[in-house]
Amino acid sequence: MNRNKFVTPVLCHPPKERTEINAINWESRKMLLKNAIEVGRLLKEAKELLNHGEWLKWLKESVSFSKSTAANLMNLYKAYGPKLLSLADDDPNSQALGNLTYTKAVLLLGLPEEEREAFIAQHDLGAMTTRQLSQAVKEQRAPAPTLVTNYEEKYTACCQTIADAFQELLTTLDQLARLDPQTKEKCSQDAGQLASYMVERLKDQPPQAN
Repeated sequence: MNRNKFVTPVLCHPPKERTEINAINWESRKMLLKNAIEVGRLLKEAKELLNHGEWLKWLKESVSFSKSTAANLMNLYKAYGPKLLSLADDDPNSQALGNLTYTKAVLLLGLPEEEREAFIAQHDLGAMTTRQLSQAVKEQRAPAPTLVTNYEEKYTACCQTIADAFQELLTTLDQLARLDPQTKEKCSQDAGQLASYMVERLKDQPPQAN
């Protein structure tokens, strides 16, 4: 018998402790998000009570929050508050939202509400890293290639229509110049104003909010 034979130790994984740790971790994540949502609710109420121009000063002096942090918290309340705060612990939607950390919840604000709900239901948020979730949200927001192609085709058709109409306009003005130069001059000015208007609209497309 070889007494020097190396014996590989058998590692034991304590399933009970692992289960308890995961349960505590899940509960902590759920409470962290709930607390953030509750803070967002209180911030929203406070902002509504303040006069115009007092919000930033109040944030700095009263709660030491930056404007962006306060906005994130209030947006969290708006997006998740009415649902998460009213759900029972055994509700499937509550368990799905419980897999969210504060950072992941903020990332999901980048999706429209109807898309966000479907996204949460379709993905295992607890198993995703923050980077993976950020990439998935980015891909979700990207327009479908077929949709882009459809609009490119519409754009090409519109440009061709404009080019054809412009050529017909030039022919019409040439005919008017022979028949009635004064009328031709007036029509040319009107056409120039229309062209200038179209150019200005293109500079502001899509329209900028005031």
